[in-house]
Amino acid sequence: MKKSLLIILAVILFGFGLYFWQKNDTNAPKKTIEEMTSREVALACTTDMATEFHIHPELRIFIKGEEVLIPFDTGIKNGCMNAIHTHSDRPILHVEAPVQKDFTLGDFFAVWDKPFNSMQILDFVATEEGQIRVTVNGQTSDSYENIILRDRDKIVIEVK
Repeated sequence: MKKSLLIILAVILFGFGLYFWQKNDTNAPKKTIEEMTSREVALACTTDMATEFHIHPELRIFIKGEEVLIPFDTGIKNGCMNAIHTHSDRPILHVEAPVQKDFTLGDFFAVWDKPFNSMQILDFVATEEGQIRVTVNGQTSDSYENIILRDRDKIVIEVK
């Protein structure tokens, strides 16, 4: 009797849990691709590469005179691809998105899962002896992770 009561109670609790989980899941508003932020679009991994937006900025990183190569296939995972990714060890970022957004350099670093801002790039933290400097097409920028990626821009991040 006691064992049967425990089994019935467990089934009832499981049923309630399943009901509320499904209810919350189906009632949760889903964002359309247009409503998503550039970061959300950049981090979404998709197999559908129907591109409305396609640009190729160049990104080079130098720390203490040594070039840091962005890994081959950054943003490409098992069977899916992020909107910002690389295809080779060339310093070209491929921005191929289903919607036009102002994708930023910070969006790419989020895809790469590496830190970048005015105080840090990868494992390097800025100090008085080593500052992080960014140029876009030869012009100094203080926007760091907020730099908007544009077609054929040449972005250089340098630590001296």
